[in-house]
Amino acid sequence: MLVNFRFKNFRSFYEKTSMSMEATKDDAMREINTFFVDEKIMPKSDDELLKSAVIFGGNASGKSNVIKALAYMKNVILLSASQLPIVQQNETFAFYRNAIEEDSLFEVEFIFNNIFYKYGFILNKGFVKEEWLERRFERLSTVFKRNEKGLEIIGADKAAAKLINLAPNALFLSVGNNFHLEIMPALNDVMSWFQNLLIVFENNANSLDIYTMEGGKYREKALKILKLADIGIRDIKVKKDKLVNMADINDVLRFNTQLQIQPTSMGGGQLKQEENSLFNIDILTEFDVFDKKTQKNVSKKHVLLFKDRGFNSEGTERLLCYLGWMLAALDQGRVILIDEIDAKLHFLVADYLIKLFNSIDNNPKNAQLICTAHNVMLMDEDLRRDQIYFTSKNEYGESSLVALSDYKNVRKENLFSKRYLAGFYSKLPDMNREW
Repeated sequence: MLVNFRFKNFRSFYEKTSMSMEATKDDAMREINTFFVDEKIMPKSDDELLKSAVIFGGNASGKSNVIKALAYMKNVILLSASQLPIVQQNETFAFYRNAIEEDSLFEVEFIFNNIFYKYGFILNKGFVKEEWLERRFERLSTVFKRNEKGLEIIGADKAAAKLINLAPNALFLSVGNNFHLEIMPALNDVMSWFQNLLIVFENNANSLDIYTMEGGKYREKALKILKLADIGIRDIKVKKDKLVNMADINDVLRFNTQLQIQPTSMGGGQLKQEENSLFNIDILTEFDVFDKKTQKNVSKKHVLLFKDRGFNSEGTERLLCYLGWMLAALDQGRVILIDEIDAKLHFLVADYLIKLFNSIDNNPKNAQLICTAHNVMLMDEDLRRDQIYFTSKNEYGESSLVALSDYKNVRKENLFSKRYLAGFYSKLPDMNREW
């Protein structure tokens, strides 16, 4: 469960920015859109969390950068131990002259294995300047902290801590499993939470093989959603072709290039390595074929989702590419972030996907969805004020993130979308100016 996420000096965000999944005292849709956490884990005053949050904003306002900030944090944690230059790849704010020399902050509060954790780090000029981990057992206490003076592990011998050789561009969290420490359960919890964190952009939504897992139950659930959307697809099957020579691999790569997609992402191929073999994964969609005179179904037509162009819409392709991740998140109680959930999708389909998480029946394990969207009609459909966020940019190119619940005099009877389009909540593009 995600509680809070904070970051600073990353891409279009310069000032410290917070996104919270803590519910306000608003009673609206409390039974459906929020869930309670045991007060032994969190203070009773803050024990209610949101199941979803949606970020709205104009083009280039910073919506995607909120998700990219958490994605970057995850990558630093998972990759810094391998000495890859991931820390050096931090993108500081570009439009202030000295921002590149200033600190970048990344901090997250979450619950894993019924324990509340607060973990974060500060980067500066390609190096780890500070790092800390806290957890709550009745009260919040430090597990370890690291600064320019060195590493301190609570409960461990100070001399022993000094023997741990940390590279300046590697996180202690990432390399801590190399040492026999009493705090290993805590380190493992934090690592596991980030490993389970699902972050989906259009160019990495490679969930096609998920439809083969768990006896095909995700495929069955996806098929039900496709039928509800009235797309015309009657069945879907995962087609996995083993690539046996370089000619086959080059064909897949060439096809991907033509589609302007990543070779390790969506279809046509999604390349996957298993047991030293390389596979191309695609989805086989099934359609009914009718006799016009008799109006009867006479046969079936099977087409490849990405290879056979023209049969499936781009919206259908996109939906199938990340729907598997969404169903897995719901089934396993995971946190998932999706960029532009409504892109190329009908409003009612996008609204349905969000409602899957704001549901008691479909989300019994309290999975959480954070997504960005453009369609303002989504604001008025089953979202609380604390579930709606806005991004905007000032004259210096600096993004800001504000929750609707932070605004005063926002009434339940107001159409949030109408007031948003009127400019009450966020700066909007002025397309009426003369050019």
